[in-house]
Amino acid sequence: MNNTYLRGIYLRLAGAVTLVVMIALVANAVLSHRTFEQALAPQMASKVASVGASVRALVLKAVENGVPFNELYGVNERFDDIKDEAPEVTYVAIADAQGAIRHEHSKAPAGLPEYFKSQPVLDLLKTPDAVPPAVRVGSMYMVSMPIASPDQTLGMLHIGVDVRFVDEMVLDMLFDVIVVLVVSLFFTLELLHFMAGAKLEASLKELGAAFERGASGNFATRSRLRDEQAFGTLLKLMDATLARINQSYAALAKDVDNGRHVPAHERHPGLTQAQTGLQSLGRRMRFGTDKAPDLAEESQLPKVRAPLFVFILAEELTRSFLPGYVNELQVPMAGISPQVVVGLPIALFMFIVAIGQPFLGVYCERVGHRRTMLVGAAIAAGGFLATAMAVGVFDLLLWRSLCALGYAMVFVAGQAYVLDHATPTTRASSFALFVGAIMAATVCGPSIGGILADNIGVRPTFFIAALLAASSILVIRQMPATRAAVQGRQAVRLPTLREIGGLVLNRRFMTVTGLAAMPAKILLTGVCFYLIPLYITSVGSTQAMAGRILMTYAVMMVVLAPVTATLATTSERMHWLVGGGLAVSGIGGLIMLAGGGVGWVFLAVTLVGLGQSMSISAQSALVSEHCAPEIARLGEGVVYGVYRLLERIGNALGPLIAAALVLRFDYRTGFVAIGGAVLACGVGFVLSTRHGTKPALAAA
Repeated sequence: MNNTYLRGIYLRLAGAVTLVVMIALVANAVLSHRTFEQALAPQMASKVASVGASVRALVLKAVENGVPFNELYGVNERFDDIKDEAPEVTYVAIADAQGAIRHEHSKAPAGLPEYFKSQPVLDLLKTPDAVPPAVRVGSMYMVSMPIASPDQTLGMLHIGVDVRFVDEMVLDMLFDVIVVLVVSLFFTLELLHFMAGAKLEASLKELGAAFERGASGNFATRSRLRDEQAFGTLLKLMDATLARINQSYAALAKDVDNGRHVPAHERHPGLTQAQTGLQSLGRRMRFGTDKAPDLAEESQLPKVRAPLFVFILAEELTRSFLPGYVNELQVPMAGISPQVVVGLPIALFMFIVAIGQPFLGVYCERVGHRRTMLVGAAIAAGGFLATAMAVGVFDLLLWRSLCALGYAMVFVAGQAYVLDHATPTTRASSFALFVGAIMAATVCGPSIGGILADNIGVRPTFFIAALLAASSILVIRQMPATRAAVQGRQAVRLPTLREIGGLVLNRRFMTVTGLAAMPAKILLTGVCFYLIPLYITSVGSTQAMAGRILMTYAVMMVVLAPVTATLATTSERMHWLVGGGLAVSGIGGLIMLAGGGVGWVFLAVTLVGLGQSMSISAQSALVSEHCAPEIARLGEGVVYGVYRLLERIGNALGPLIAAALVLRFDYRTGFVAIGGAVLACGVGFVLSTRHGTKPALAAA
């Protein structure tokens, strides 16, 4: 029984719970969709009837003033006004009491003239005060309203809504239901992991270790470090059995030893054989007491996941509507274009995170993980609260700077916590836990944030983000107050300007950083964080749709990044994954040449997510592959610190580059230009690593 088998048991248990939750969520989604369909038609009819009531009142007033019903004028102009008041209306007509059309806006679709003359429609003239239901006629939902006064019955007002408009509304609601389903599923997995995952997995490992010891002949008992754990009853029964085995062995050894101390003529004839067998048993088996392994570090590591998830979720909530919010707040500024102003808060946020992380790493080293995370969460909560009450772009930049500082503090402290509690053999799995919390929040945040912004407004959604950041403080307090003692841990230090300059001028270092890491981040922030939220609303869609599209990117990363990480086993494979990932991401931008609809944006983001998932795991690994001499000379912390610094400067440059392209051209050109540049970087990376880097690597 090995760890893989035990982890399989844990995953099956988690999968069973997840399956039950998923079935419940799917059932809820189906029922919600049916409810939407049933409730939508009456609500639409009510809205259309309110618009039609004003038209009917005008017709009646004109007739009362002596204008013949068949000679009404200005009708078409009023029909145009209806289209402005209710864009969903696609057809308006006035018919006489026999159903003959007298006035209409656009040509009647096939079947409508016959419908107007049908007896059920003409019977509506007998109940002029009733609110009519919507009736589907061909490709339209028709609302027919009698035009009648107490003295005379004039005719009917017919207003039609295209079925496609209703279908789009139902589809939009279905998208929201699917988003809630996916987000609920991720929330369930995070809650399951927080409540039982780490404890259950540790207990399974301990149970498996007990079976392995028994199978190998090790019957030594172990002292328990934890009294309350899963499978506690079974482990106690196994301990009792081991105790009886040890007692029996001790009693046998005592009997054999006592038999040796009696006179030779009184010794049992089989004593020599028993002594030989006992010695052989002692060599093959192990008895007595063993010290239990220290599981404290293993149990402490998962405690960082929940704080990270809750805190990162607060920031991700704002991702889909922040550019639009900035656009609403800005006023004309001399010398700065509106497009650049919209990108400034995003660029400033990324720049503060990039510049602040080295300094905050030193601060975290001095005060500890928990205190750094508590201070960072409090600062960010205040920043979100102030952002919700911002009155202009200038104070918004200040509040977003606070959010950036808090984000950087929590991120740095969480990363350092993982490094301190991970062993060399578990570092990869430990960082998977760290990245998993961030990616789960990235899946949930933009989509839910977009839905909230569309339904309750942008400012209340910022209040919710502030509440989430503040609530993460309660979870952070569960983390240990002191840092773990790590053998041979080097003190964190800031890289010097000379070291930064030397790495920037290093061809092998800049091959990975300048041709891969920075272009990937420029594409991410420029396209996903800046262009998509603004472009989606500019084509008449909603912030909720922008959130759904950004969720697609996160889902691709969550699903595919672990798969592609398993492929990055050799240097050559890593080069191809990075170059190919950049090329696929670049094609995602170029795909906007084919069309500008929301579907093309979905496809573009899907390709960007696929490309980023291919390259993200291999990029960091290639730094150590390309820069082994520099790591040996400067230290891993300095080399990776400069790498992360330049990578995050790429994050800051993305929105500014995208804003400049939009200012000079348009949104779609921004997609295409950034995509083409990243595709070129991918091709350049593959060519440079195939022909120019291998000799350098061999020399290193």
